[in-house]
Amino acid sequence: MQKNQTMDKNDLLGKLSFLNDKEKVTSKLYFHYSDENVDSLLEAPTDNESVDQKLADLYTDSIKTKFNEHRKFQVLNIEDVEEFDTNAAYYYYDKNYPESLKFLFGEKKGRFVFSKHNYANIKGYLINLTYGKATIDIYKYRHNFDIHIKPTLLTLIRIDNELESPSNESIIINEKFDYAIVDDNLIAMSLSTLERKTKFDERIKLQSAEVINTLKLNDVQIVEEYSKLEELLNVEFNFAKKLKSIDFTALLWSTPFKDIKKRIEARPALVKYLKFNKAGDKFNITSKQAAKIFFKLCNDKVMESILSGIVHLVDDVESVDFVEAEEKKEDWNWSDLL
Repeated sequence: MQKNQTMDKNDLLGKLSFLNDKEKVTSKLYFHYSDENVDSLLEAPTDNESVDQKLADLYTDSIKTKFNEHRKFQVLNIEDVEEFDTNAAYYYYDKNYPESLKFLFGEKKGRFVFSKHNYANIKGYLINLTYGKATIDIYKYRHNFDIHIKPTLLTLIRIDNELESPSNESIIINEKFDYAIVDDNLIAMSLSTLERKTKFDERIKLQSAEVINTLKLNDVQIVEEYSKLEELLNVEFNFAKKLKSIDFTALLWSTPFKDIKKRIEARPALVKYLKFNKAGDKFNITSKQAAKIFFKLCNDKVMESILSGIVHLVDDVESVDFVEAEEKKEDWNWSDLL
């Protein structure tokens, strides 16, 4: 669920329409230089029209491929997003940029000089593409494996104090990038990038804490104790990041608990993990496996299958490993439980 947005797919495509005039797009390469924990952007010494044109061509094509109008994707402000889509969304910051990336919005100062600057301190690249007043910046971390990428790359070599192309090795740049900067918006190209390079995990922890808090404050209380639910979300990041906000109008809260309990108890494989309190009016979540099952019950398709016994309703529900650590590990579906 998302709140107010300041940019969407159409807005982004409009801002990037200048790339359609590919032959008129110019480029400039900057090095992300880090010295004594101070990050700066230094202009790379290409001084070579051939290099600049190859950069413009390479990244114009790459950007148009990533942000293609025929692809289905969303552009969402990360500050307003409650549920993350890992497949069809690009998330952006329009303020409150991650601390480690604020330097990308600073003034570009100076020029990289081989005799003055340590080559090993180059931590990434920023490529600026411009046509008239329209512009986009592309930032890419410098990965150790870059030099092994063969088919789609631009290789720059130091010639005296300049960079030229082509060459067999030196500074290697491929068409991939981690962030795009359009106006004041920092767009992450993948959730995995956010997870690795920013405090994205803190965002997920806050989201998980909010889920637990809504459970505790909900008018209908069907959980005896929350520690195992909290533990699961704290230690299993991949599960937590896919967890959706709970719909308290769903079947789990609108169905008499005695009916839910009866249906669960009728299935030995399910009741093996899901326990109840002494009064029999609440779940007693005693393991991480039970916590996973509980969160799956929040899905109406799963709950409907529990109540009706129509197993095919849960065919598209994600498989979860419920086996205790001391038992032989194997993956099984909800259909195995029902």
